[in-house]
Amino acid sequence: MSTVWDRTTECLSERRGAMTPLVLLGLFVPLALLGILMPLMGSSGQAGDVLLGIIVLLLSLLTSWAGLAITALALDPAIPRAAAVQAANRRFLPVLGIGLVTLAVVLVLVAPIGIAFGLSGMNMAALAAGTLQPGDVNGGAMAFVTLYSLVLAVLLFWAYARCVVLVTPILLEERCGLGVYRRSFELTRHIAWKVIGVVLLYGVVSWVASAAAKSVFGTVFALVLGGEGRVTLASTLTQIVVAGVSTLFSLLAVVFLAKLYLAAREAIVARS
Repeated sequence: MSTVWDRTTECLSERRGAMTPLVLLGLFVPLALLGILMPLMGSSGQAGDVLLGIIVLLLSLLTSWAGLAITALALDPAIPRAAAVQAANRRFLPVLGIGLVTLAVVLVLVAPIGIAFGLSGMNMAALAAGTLQPGDVNGGAMAFVTLYSLVLAVLLFWAYARCVVLVTPILLEERCGLGVYRRSFELTRHIAWKVIGVVLLYGVVSWVASAAAKSVFGTVFALVLGGEGRVTLASTLTQIVVAGVSTLFSLLAVVFLAKLYLAAREAIVARS
């Protein structure tokens, strides 16, 4: 992992010029807009919420596309930015399709939680609205959901670290369709615990950094600028700072995973 990290920092230094426009326009700007727009959801009427939902979806797709282009730059040190953009354009739909398949599998695995609550007679509308009263909670259903959720969380985390974490670089370099999950599992076989540790460490550090930036700068901007409402100058500036932190961690993750894929592939070739 230290070798992969060294290659990551080296790539960021060498390919800084090619990556900068993609990072700014494809990651930072969409993440900042997402942070600014999300508080408006639910307060703009049905038509407004639909419009905001479409904008949020498009911004999310833009960040995914930018991640693909940056991955292409990290995979090949000689590829120009234009070629990386073309590679992202060609492989965007396959990556999106695999993402939808992954989402569908997760939804199927999560479905028993809703089914358990529904069969227990629990008021689902009150649960969704957050107004559920203690007397409305079915003890047996809650015990099952708690245990199932814990097991599912561990399973999903393990499955992500083994079968999903390298999906993007694999789909850029190899044409394997749904076999991408098996390929990711093969590549991480001998480094499973290291990958799981890195994913866990990254999740914790990135969350703490983003939460700290939001808390500190949000408090400072609110005290200096004040303002009331869902979106204010203070909240906008706070989201811009948080987007900067998120952009940095997103960039590190994209490049690191590209280099991890290359290192894992090299290790398999060396063992064969």
